[in-house]
Amino acid sequence: MYRKYRYRPLDNTKGSVRLLKLHAAPDRDWPIRCSLFHTTFSEAPPYIALSYVWGESTGSLLVTVDTNHVCVTPNLKHALQRLRPRPGEQDLVMWVDAICINQEDIPERNIQTKNMRAIYQHAASVAVFLGLENNRSAAAMLFGHELNICASADEVRRLVRDPKQKESIEGLVALFRRQYWWRIWVIQEISSSRKATVFCGDDEISWTELDRVCDLLREASDELQSLFYKHPSYIRTLTFGGPRGLQLSRFSRNISVPPLLELLLSHKSKKSTDPKDKVYALIGVSESDDAFGIIDYSHSVREVYTHTARHIITSTQRLDVICVKQNDVDQYDLPSWAPDWTRPSSNSGATVVGLHHHQPPFTASGDTLANFKFLSHGYVLRVSGFIIATIETIGMAFIQRPRRPPSEVAPILEAFHDWWNIFVGSHSNSTAAQALFGRTISCGNWDHNDPQIYATKLEAIFALSDDLLSDSDVLRLNPPSRSSTLTQLGSSTPSLADDDNSIQGGEEEKIQLSAILSAGLTMNRRRLFVSQDNLVGLAPACAELGDVICVLLGCRYPVVLRRKGGHYLLVGEAYMDGYMYGEAVRGLTISVDELDGFIIY
Repeated sequence: MYRKYRYRPLDNTKGSVRLLKLHAAPDRDWPIRCSLFHTTFSEAPPYIALSYVWGESTGSLLVTVDTNHVCVTPNLKHALQRLRPRPGEQDLVMWVDAICINQEDIPERNIQTKNMRAIYQHAASVAVFLGLENNRSAAAMLFGHELNICASADEVRRLVRDPKQKESIEGLVALFRRQYWWRIWVIQEISSSRKATVFCGDDEISWTELDRVCDLLREASDELQSLFYKHPSYIRTLTFGGPRGLQLSRFSRNISVPPLLELLLSHKSKKSTDPKDKVYALIGVSESDDAFGIIDYSHSVREVYTHTARHIITSTQRLDVICVKQNDVDQYDLPSWAPDWTRPSSNSGATVVGLHHHQPPFTASGDTLANFKFLSHGYVLRVSGFIIATIETIGMAFIQRPRRPPSEVAPILEAFHDWWNIFVGSHSNSTAAQALFGRTISCGNWDHNDPQIYATKLEAIFALSDDLLSDSDVLRLNPPSRSSTLTQLGSSTPSLADDDNSIQGGEEEKIQLSAILSAGLTMNRRRLFVSQDNLVGLAPACAELGDVICVLLGCRYPVVLRRKGGHYLLVGEAYMDGYMYGEAVRGLTISVDELDGFIIY
């Protein structure tokens, strides 16, 4: 008979927490029994903090707490079954969020969320539960152990080349893509832990070993490229996913308490059941811990996300945060300058690769600080800057369709052709012009001193088009002399039309895919534009004719604004060659008061 557990309030004046004792059972199928007790960090016995993903709430199950019951998700039940003591062993003292926090008590949730970092810092260890065994996870865990006993990089490469290991490596890809790695709270839980052990089914491995797997596999990057050239995302998953995706900041790896914006950008692809947790889960490990303000789950998502943007702008005196755009739909009625931090639906396709990924960082506004003011109770932003271009011609929008294999390049080629035809309509077909086009479609990621290398990359893409889009109306460029550029290209993308018969068919295919896929990453969710003054750039896919490109003081990236009555809407960030490193503000002699003012709703 179901009897709902009634929580006794915590004494918040003493920093109380609840811990549970997980009781032993004769076998895995035995009902789960535990008991709760109150304590403080200074008085608590050694305990293990559980790090896991709640999973689907459908089919919630009961666990016995004292003589009553608490509903838990199936994944939590599996975790408790895996970790609980065997007969004759002592009770296991644990902290588990779904049981140790009264989830129906909002004030308690607010306080315990603020204490989350301390809870994991004081734990003797953290148990990471990835789920039950499936998708060759046992082989993947074993492969992780084997990588860690390799004595040299050569041994690692030999192990990866072993045909018998391919299924284990694919199992590792699946393991590193489990839902656990996408949970936003995991960032704080792992970064605060003293030590951690990873459990998957009946297998286990230390966190240190599993994290080291990513470094070891980077030693075999050539071997991975050969194995998965049709699936480049596999390589990124193996070398930057899984445990490596949980490092605090991708931008300041040696800072123990990074800026909040860096954390939000580093983990914008993470998921949370409550959208507010995309911010709240990171406050405690950011430099905004004291200054952000009260964590309050009674606030709306609109209030939390807008407050977050205001806090970042005010504390940094910069506008970089307004450029973050990863959702096409305004689901929370946010100001156009306040980012929606929720992860886009899988049905929306691949997300945009933001300009914040570029190294070295762009500095469109030089070293200027923002000149800003918040209006209308903090929901309207007034900023200073100037217009550098107005969109006069625009190319087709390219949006990578969902659930398509990464090697399906025909849609990218169609956008590439459309953009090239627009580009050559206003620019010459010289090698220098091809370099400009190459830098633009790659958002500056193609960065070569020799302009011939850009020409060679573009010719590589056109060579692939000859096979896949033979019926398309393609305006061809004048092919550069590839014999002189191929050797210079080195590890960049060689021409696909090279006449050297020593390049075998399989290798040619790899080179072809590498050329267009590298461009497709930054083309996705963007469109080419040409301004009234023949300036060329990439804007968000939703940009329109008549939109203006602006450089705002204190913003690393040019932005696209759209006039609407007496104010503007922010469309998103823009790449415009020749304006990414402070060229527009260099030598600026007018005062801030003389600059254009933009009121952005």
